[in-house]
Amino acid sequence: MAYYSSPKKYEDATGKRFTTKCSCIHVSGSVRGMVKLGFWDKSSDKVRHGNWIYQQPKK
Repeated sequence: MAYYSSPKKYEDATGKRFTTKCSCIHVSGSVRGMVKLGFWDKSSDKVRHGNWIYQQPKK
């Protein structure tokens, strides 16, 4: 699992394209809570874009 503070950093580090067509939460939410409750996969990448945090699909 990796957390990226911007789509640009995510694309540069992974070579994958950032997408907004996936599950997301507001920045006031808890990524750790989403993983703990089983809604998000622990090994997927998380990317902040504006006021939202997106879980990127595994490809």
